[in-house]
Amino acid sequence: MYDPQEAPEEGGLNRTWLAVFAIGAGAILCAIIAVAWGIGRYYQLGRSGEGTFVSFLETTALMLSGLGLSLLLWGCAEIIRKLETLPQTLRQAAQAVGGEQTISEGRDPLERIGYRSQARSEAAAGLEEFQSSLEELTVLMRELRDISLLSESERKLRVEAQGRALVGQLQEEIPALLAEHQWVEARRRVQQARTRFPSFREWDELEQRIEAMRAAVETRDIEAAQRQIDDLLSLEAFDRAMSVARDLLDRHPQSARAQEIARRVSLQREKIDAERRAKLMAQAQEAVHRREWSRALSLANDLIRRFPKSSEAEALRQQLPTLAENAEIQTRQQMELRFRELLRQGKFQAALQLAQELIERYPNSPQAEVLREQLPRLQERLKLR
Repeated sequence: MYDPQEAPEEGGLNRTWLAVFAIGAGAILCAIIAVAWGIGRYYQLGRSGEGTFVSFLETTALMLSGLGLSLLLWGCAEIIRKLETLPQTLRQAAQAVGGEQTISEGRDPLERIGYRSQARSEAAAGLEEFQSSLEELTVLMRELRDISLLSESERKLRVEAQGRALVGQLQEEIPALLAEHQWVEARRRVQQARTRFPSFREWDELEQRIEAMRAAVETRDIEAAQRQIDDLLSLEAFDRAMSVARDLLDRHPQSARAQEIARRVSLQREKIDAERRAKLMAQAQEAVHRREWSRALSLANDLIRRFPKSSEAEALRQQLPTLAENAEIQTRQQMELRFRELLRQGKFQAALQLAQELIERYPNSPQAEVLREQLPRLQERLKLR
């Protein structure tokens, strides 16, 4: 509870921090005494054989009262400590505002105003958060004090009143959640309430109401989603179909029908994808057998792009360097044959353009070396025409 680093720097430990320490120590001592006395009293009653239910109940009540007093003292110490650090928090907030003003001195007026406004807002937010925490702690300590002073029957009445209030609150909130089809959130709130007040039968009624409305809406949702998914699957729009199935599962996570629809969409997509991969793989292998290297390379890249995590894609990745090299050689050879055909036909301008393109694309190839030697003669022939 007490941290020396939080103590004021001027004057070391002041009277407030000594009081905080003393009250905290008193709280711990009170708890130890209450527990030790309770254990000793239980032992004495059990050994003497004279212990009755009333005596055991009185001992328990007194021990709990001692523990309640200990918690009350501890809370008082925490409140005093928070109040002691409040001036320091305010000074830090003021320093933060001043620091932001210093940093923003070199900027234009609008920017300086923005920085000061932001610093003030952050300081105010920090102060509000501190005050909120302090108020929450104060309310908690008051409740502990009130509970420790109540008798057993009064505690039961208090619990009953709190439970009834929560029942009324949920009876208003649950219909609103059901109207928005938020079944999971509605069920979560009822389960939390059941954990706090397990004896109330209203939780069963609320859960039955949630399940009944969810089941009624589930039938309509599943029929609508089934029609939409069938239309999308007929168009092979698997991504959109899977999105519809996921939305259905989000609304009805426990529905066996919704889970089956999602599984069917996933299986159908896997089946179609497997057929497409097999088709692309077969076409690529056929292109390799025909020595159509450019087509084989294009098909391999297409398969890898569309199905990057498949076993076929992994196998083709290892063959890509060879396919790319063979495709380039084949392309250069075809360009060289086309060049010679253009020369034979007397189309020197087209031949010159093709030669320049080949040299630019494959400058270090054997074909480029040969064509560089022929370019001067080709250009000379064009001048003579």
